[in-house]
Amino acid sequence: MGTAVSSTPTSTWERARRVMPGGASSGHRVGWDQVFVRSSGARLWDEDGREYLDFLCAWGPIVLGHADRRVNEAVLAATSTCDLTGVGPQLGEVQLAEMVCDLVPSAQKVAFCTSGTDAAMHAAHVARALTGRRKLLKFHGSYHGWSDHLAVGCARNGVTVDSPLDSPNGGGLHPGLLADVVVVEWNDVAGLERAFTDHGDELAAAFAEGYVHSFGCVPPAPGFLELLRALCDRHGTVFVMDEVKTGFRAALGGYQSICGVTPDLTIFGKSIANGYSLAGMAGTDEAMRYVGAYDTERATVDGTYNASPYAIAAANTTLEIMRTEGVVDRLYALGDRLRSAIRAAVDDTGARAVVTGLGSQWAVYFLDEEPRNFRQALRTDTGRYSAYQRTLLAGGVLETVAPTSDRRLCAATTEEDIDRAAEVYHAALAATVS
Repeated sequence: MGTAVSSTPTSTWERARRVMPGGASSGHRVGWDQVFVRSSGARLWDEDGREYLDFLCAWGPIVLGHADRRVNEAVLAATSTCDLTGVGPQLGEVQLAEMVCDLVPSAQKVAFCTSGTDAAMHAAHVARALTGRRKLLKFHGSYHGWSDHLAVGCARNGVTVDSPLDSPNGGGLHPGLLADVVVVEWNDVAGLERAFTDHGDELAAAFAEGYVHSFGCVPPAPGFLELLRALCDRHGTVFVMDEVKTGFRAALGGYQSICGVTPDLTIFGKSIANGYSLAGMAGTDEAMRYVGAYDTERATVDGTYNASPYAIAAANTTLEIMRTEGVVDRLYALGDRLRSAIRAAVDDTGARAVVTGLGSQWAVYFLDEEPRNFRQALRTDTGRYSAYQRTLLAGGVLETVAPTSDRRLCAATTEEDIDRAAEVYHAALAATVS
């Protein structure tokens, strides 16, 4: 039985902190004073009635817009027709798998789960089952979920540019599993080649974001993904591309359809279902034949809520809208408009900042030049960023409180929203100039 809470809390945050660690069930939800109570389209409203233009979009899932009527009606129809049964495939699940296989270059088979963490963990299991090896390679700063297999090398708090590349992401992680992860700096050709020289025949898989969004917006250097693909082929290592943030948002076929480098396995999530909990793993027939259930030779993929009919209905509707209504083109046009406005404000105010991005996502670094890796991104001026973010929030523009993270917009954003936000960005950048 829980301990009784005495006295009357004075705010929602105070109530939350009394019954939840930090006041929320996810670490990224801490750091704001606001509690949001309504959402619609590209906007949020807090419990005090203040309105915000949402450039966080729940860290990526909201791609069409909040509370999209078409998606919600599809979910309601699913709940009213055939809800969770736990037996066999569902019709909608088959339809969605067919659509993913049609869109994503690496997808010959698909398995759905509930989160990016699940998908990354299963990909690690599949790679180990396929190769009989233990070690995994990943890139410094890239986040692939919270399983012990990969939760290393992208910690934010307590790390500096001089911290070891393989610093654990949090407490309680199993040191034995972390010891089997090789961490390389993003875009470091020599470091990547050295890692394969030293460990190539031990590497079950190499995990990489095709375009890094874990610490903002940092593209691969020319030829870097091609080199990774070639090294994986040479050493019999499974190449896993993390498209949790880029999948369906950067392109309907994911970033792999832009860069032309096809992985063996792809993990995806976020934008596929416009806010409903769905993720998955897709791959070649050769890799996916190592997916099974309670089989010592294959990797078990199992879960009561995997491919829930509600999330599947949301995803089928979301992807169909994106395929037929030119959503990705609209996101690119809006993203270009906003980045251009921010760059103009940088030039006009003389702020020490650079703007990067792809499609609907962008990052502002308080640096003299665009970072090429995580160590460089960590050098962003956090004091200037704090002044910038506070001014944005006061002006009704919601962005992340983390200085090394990406922002994004949704298709419900209008050109008028961008133009109004441009004035707030100008004021925010001016606030960083001393």
